[in-house]
Amino acid sequence: MDKDKLSSLPEKPGVYIYRDNTGKVIYIGKAKVLRNRVRSYFGEGKKDLKTEQLSSRVADIDFIVTGNELEAFILENNLIKDHKPKYNILLKDDKTYPYIMISLNDVYPGVYITRDTKDKTKTYFGPYFSADANKVVNLIYRVFKVRQCTLDLSGKPLKRPCIYYDTGVCTAPCVRYISVEDYTASAIKVRDFLGGNYAPVITLLQKEMDRLSGEKKYEKAAEARDAIKAVEEIMKEQKMVMTGEKNIDVAGYIYRNGAYYFGVFNIRRGRLSGKTINIFKEMPLNENPLEIYLSQYYSRNISMPDEVILPVDTVDEEIIHKYIFNGKKMTVSFEPAGNRLLGLVNENLTEKASSEEKFEKRKTDVKAQNLAQMQALKESLGLEYLPECVEGIDISHSSGDNMVGSLVVFKNGEPDKKNYRHFNIKTVGQVDDYASINEVVERRYSRLKAEGEYFPDIILVDGGLGQVNAAKQALNMVGVDILLLGLAKEHEEVFKPGENTPVSVSEKARFLLMRVRDEAHRFANSFRKKLANKDLKESIFDSLGGIGEKTKYRIYNEFRDFEELAAAIESGDRKASFLNKKQRESVLKTIRERNKK
Repeated sequence: MDKDKLSSLPEKPGVYIYRDNTGKVIYIGKAKVLRNRVRSYFGEGKKDLKTEQLSSRVADIDFIVTGNELEAFILENNLIKDHKPKYNILLKDDKTYPYIMISLNDVYPGVYITRDTKDKTKTYFGPYFSADANKVVNLIYRVFKVRQCTLDLSGKPLKRPCIYYDTGVCTAPCVRYISVEDYTASAIKVRDFLGGNYAPVITLLQKEMDRLSGEKKYEKAAEARDAIKAVEEIMKEQKMVMTGEKNIDVAGYIYRNGAYYFGVFNIRRGRLSGKTINIFKEMPLNENPLEIYLSQYYSRNISMPDEVILPVDTVDEEIIHKYIFNGKKMTVSFEPAGNRLLGLVNENLTEKASSEEKFEKRKTDVKAQNLAQMQALKESLGLEYLPECVEGIDISHSSGDNMVGSLVVFKNGEPDKKNYRHFNIKTVGQVDDYASINEVVERRYSRLKAEGEYFPDIILVDGGLGQVNAAKQALNMVGVDILLLGLAKEHEEVFKPGENTPVSVSEKARFLLMRVRDEAHRFANSFRKKLANKDLKESIFDSLGGIGEKTKYRIYNEFRDFEELAAAIESGDRKASFLNKKQRESVLKTIRERNKK
């Protein structure tokens, strides 16, 4: 970087903007003194690897002078969101973890799982892991009976309730079976429950279980008991980390091997109810990383705590109070590194960093193994190029029925599943592997040729010389020349078309071919079984009237035959609770008519 340009920078607070040789913004930072901060990137002093990489890519520097550091931070934050530079910390829309949303501003609030927290009129709790979010909302529907539909209930009531009312998980506000006041009270209880107030729910369920048991409604009492266990399980998973009723967020970060790891732990009424860990890899050292992260994290519409605990000396307190948490009713505490809750965050971030580094090492090792296998295959076959793309083909059937073909794609030694294809065999009327392979090869590569797509380096068919020759015949018909191999299972021998003697290949090369062949076999079998299950479903329950395809498929998954289905409906078994009254009557009528025949 031109020393004269660096010397000409003002000695004032502001924002500096780095651009690469194409003029693209690659980094934005703030500084108390612009000249000193920017010079530090290009001086002789020791810098971390990522900062060196950033500095080497800077072709031009721009700057904006501000009145003070707070103004500089606000401008920096806005410019980062506008330009999205490669080397800046920027939280993307959080689509990774789900939140639980309550539409408290609606007349009849609903409870939903969402990954979008942009709607400021809704209240969000989380984030959760997917399985945990489903567990929690299902419990909420069971206990509080709030709606899960998205109907507009501001107008006239509907004529009849839906299946959620019939199955006992909704109070049917859609038909006004419950007053606005009573429903709102239930929605408030849901909000308190998601805020960590579990005790009233357990008390409510305990009373309900005792009442139902006294009335000898043992199946319903068992449902209440199961709900209590579910709440207790949630409490157990959200381990107790402190005493007291306050809702607290604890935030921290670490920087390791060119990556930032940020964590926010949500403590509600003493229990660790959720956590967010965000990772930003290949990052240079930032001057104010935690400030940037927190400003983005808390700009989303999420449930706010009573207190936020931050590590001391990691942020500018003026920026925290006057910008990030300005206008929010909460306190901010700055604690030393020895604080127990900050230690919990730091320990988890350190473990996450170690796990990520091990994962990256495994990925690197796998890539090296794949490269070695491709190199071995190149040498064994005497190729001039590395076989980066291998396609595998297999045929599967069930005693002559459901004849199918599969095609899998391996790129650089790894499965490329988005390019897998299934084939229903159309031209072969009986079990004939050769003819079936011929059909799949002809259909696949005539299409690639017609669409001008790239061909693979190698086609591998599951089988020996007969299968390879059948595939070669199809390629000749299409008019393309692609290296064709067959892998016979008995001795794992490799064949080329028209050559009776197996090709000699190294063990590494053979292992790559075996991986492709086994994946093609698995994929073909899974498709065949899926078709067989579909046929079975249609043959057993196709005669049921008044039932849609989704419900019919659920019946198929829950029950073995008509007798088991009828018994479940007549006994009020929970397994049949997804059927509404009209559907149950229709099913029983169909079964009775069937039994008369």
